[in-house]
Amino acid sequence: MAEDVVAAEVAAPSESVEAPASEANWTDGLNEASQGFVENKGWKSADQMLDSYQNLEKTMGVPADQVLRLPKEGDSEGWGSVYNRLGRPEEPSGYKLNEVEVPDGGVDLTSNLREWAHEAGLSQEQAAKIYDNYNARLGEVTQEIQVQKAEQSAADEQALRKEWGNAWDENIAAGVRFRQRFGLDDAMVDKLEDALGLRGLLELSASIGRGLGEHSMPTGAEDGGESLPFGMTPAAAKAKIADLTLDKDFMDQYMDGRKEAVARMTRLHSIAHPDVADS
Repeated sequence: MAEDVVAAEVAAPSESVEAPASEANWTDGLNEASQGFVENKGWKSADQMLDSYQNLEKTMGVPADQVLRLPKEGDSEGWGSVYNRLGRPEEPSGYKLNEVEVPDGGVDLTSNLREWAHEAGLSQEQAAKIYDNYNARLGEVTQEIQVQKAEQSAADEQALRKEWGNAWDENIAAGVRFRQRFGLDDAMVDKLEDALGLRGLLELSASIGRGLGEHSMPTGAEDGGESLPFGMTPAAAKAKIADLTLDKDFMDQYMDGRKEAVARMTRLHSIAHPDVADS
């Protein structure tokens, strides 16, 4: 009986039970620092870590590669990197700006604006918009200045015509003579007008022109009396009338009807009172 039991045990195949292998750690392969980071975060699996990242993107609203970290104040290199990511060209010459026509005598500040825009960290779009708006406004301001200048010139001419009266043409002729004598071209005359205004230019031109010759006009002073200056204004004529009224010798000749004295006084009155002379 005992032999049968022993035989049975020998005949029965032996069953071996292997101990289960330990599960591999999901962080195997990470460096020590990364493993420490995972441990501190408390992630138990790669699924947890992925869930955490997805929730972070949802909270931020953008992927991580679209997130900008603003540097501290004074970190020029850090801010430069931010500006570049926001669209600033690598070099100032990289800005593409619309060409504008520079007026005569104007200054082209395009290269300066490129430098300033790059220094300020502006993107291509920002710099181009500022440049276009600046030039558009500059054109408007230029037109406004031209309109104001034309209006002022018209007012100056009207005032001088009234002040000079019948001497207007004579004064203008004197101004032309001044311009011709000194060879002043249109550009130089424009500069003088910009500096003096139309009234100042005409007064200066007439004053100098009257001193260049042909500065007297017939007045009936053949008796040796003083001739009237070329281009005399109404104010000057009135002052001359007042002086002659106090001149006894002249007034005696005038009251006696002497041709020269009468012609002289008549001429002075026509200059002093152009409105009466023209009526």
